[in-house]
Amino acid sequence: MGAANVLGVPLGTLAGNLTGRRIAFSSLSALALVVLVALPAVLPGLTASRAIRPKLLMEQFRNPGVRIGIIATALLVFGHFAACTFVRPALQRLWGIDERYVGPLLFGFGVAGVIGNFAAGAALSRRVHRTVLIISVALAVEMPLFLLPGRTVVGAAILTTVRGLSYGGVSVGLKTWMIKAAPRAVEAASSLWVAVFNLAIGLGALVGGVVVGMPTFQGVLWLGGACALLTALGDMRCPQRRLGLTESGPSGARSHRA
Repeated sequence: MGAANVLGVPLGTLAGNLTGRRIAFSSLSALALVVLVALPAVLPGLTASRAIRPKLLMEQFRNPGVRIGIIATALLVFGHFAACTFVRPALQRLWGIDERYVGPLLFGFGVAGVIGNFAAGAALSRRVHRTVLIISVALAVEMPLFLLPGRTVVGAAILTTVRGLSYGGVSVGLKTWMIKAAPRAVEAASSLWVAVFNLAIGLGALVGGVVVGMPTFQGVLWLGGACALLTALGDMRCPQRRLGLTESGPSGARSHRA
């Protein structure tokens, strides 16, 4: 999941530049169909420990660790996709980056994201709360930096790499947070987390599209930075011991790299 999030945009942009949007979307549809056919054949059958009913999902909000984890997920993912969905026009309109450099910059973002995914996984085995806090602070600082003067291709490469490293740890960090916050209700907490994660992607892109159409294009970057900052402030106000985050989750759930 983490790799798909960070590599999807740059690879999609590269494919669109090389072949055109229609072929890029057609290729994606074909790949999705292949995955749909292959999943039943390659994945083992899994049986849930108990049925996940709406009441069980709502009960998870009584857990402060789950509650804060859901809020952090909504803010970070919403803010990132509000800004990142329109990173290409930001690079071209704000930084004046030549179109030929946009694809490589986005690909660098994706590679950095995969590295960040594994780096966060290693850090999460020791400190979940601190790792998510560092990721939030990094995203809160990085997004508004796109508005600074003196914009160059090298500067853009540095900032997109920092964003890739930071956001690459978001999915693995918050998924591990949820598992350790609810070790006795992993399936329910994880289901709730996935729903909020995907809802935040859609809402972030939707709101980002509205903001980007306004005269002040830079609003999407301020919005993304503000969401990350709110997440960091919330994490700082809620130390790990108050959230009930255990240092080791269920067997095999120490971290979930994608």
